Amino acid sequence: LEGSTSICQRRKKVIVLGLTGAGKTSLIHALTYLTGTNPNISPIHTIGVDCIVWQSLIHGRDAPLELHILDFGGHDVYYRMYPFFLSDDDVVILAVNSRDYGIGCKDSFMRHIGQWIERVQSHTPGALMLPVITHTDCCPNVEEKVRDMKQQMSKLDEDYTKLLESKIAQTDFSLHELSESDEESDRRCELSEHRKKLCILKDKRLQVHSKIYRVSNVNLHGIDHLATELLG
Repeated sequence: LEGSTSICQRRKKVIVLGLTGAGKTSLIHALTYLTGTNPNISPIHTIGVDCIVWQSLIHGRDAPLELHILDFGGHDVYYRMYPFFLSDDDVVILAVNSRDYGIGCKDSFMRHIGQWIERVQSHTPGALMLPVITHTDCCPNVEEKVRDMKQQMSKLDEDYTKLLESKIAQTDFSLHELSESDEESDRRCELSEHRKKLCILKDKRLQVHSKIYRVSNVNLHGIDHLATELLG
């Protein structure tokens, strides 16, 4: 319309994942309302998936940013849902309860972090993941746990790279062993396509942020740093 001002609104989708009790819903509440949760009140667990729309006008920009935050229940039955909502341009917040994470325990790492990295990597390798450790107000050895998480995340990435390189080498060997006969042309095409997919997985990796955000949903410690990253 004549005389009207057009504002181009930016949108971003954020998927929040993590086990039951990781503090996902409380984290979203702290981010969007800047109010802490009462530790004396039992949390309400998310059933299925909730969508929260958060609009923020960033200083120095005319266009507001609209975040569509999807909060997935942490129960096993909901694990299969999020791949249908996830795309390469999305941001994934992985919430980890600092009180439940076990230092030096691979099973604990895989349960809280590793399995989520592997799942998101397999579906949307181009996404960005922000690891967030919650309940830091009641965990005295948070920094020790953060160091352990970083070490195990690095090891997981190294192992994944070695696995892909091994599969590529095996495929190359199989291709080399094939004859040039027409009877094996279909097999050659199949192996070549498989090698192409492996190379894409090796080159296009899930972007796991190098920083692990420490937050408290009670006293809001660290919430501002996470909000700045999301709104950036």
